[in-house]
Amino acid sequence: MPSIQNDRTPSNGAASDGAALERAKRAYWQVTPELDLYENESGYLVQLNVPGASAESVDVQVVGAELHVRAEQAPAEGRADVALSAFERHLELPSELDAASATAQLRDGVLEIRIQKSAAARRVRIPVNTN
Repeated sequence: MPSIQNDRTPSNGAASDGAALERAKRAYWQVTPELDLYENESGYLVQLNVPGASAESVDVQVVGAELHVRAEQAPAEGRADVALSAFERHLELPSELDAASATAQLRDGVLEIRIQKSAAARRVRIPVNTN
């Protein structure tokens, strides 16, 4: 009878510590972290729930009109048998962003990212003159 392979069993049937470590590094939280997005005329506020992540494990980048967020969740204290997990999320926003204005703060498991729209993407009111 042919053997069934899955991503948890190496093809030779033996456990591989290196492969197990790689799987643990690529593992994801059980659910995608909740995300709230708020917009006003000048910019955006993005909030993600990332319990267990440290500021050092969070990577936030702006690429054009996209926000890229990656975070790792450390094992709980005293639980070395629990694998490290991570997530990566790309969020395409409806307008160009001013990458230099971006700020990110991690507090009590909530990552808060504030970013301004680029000057070209902001709505500008043009006064109408009469002769």
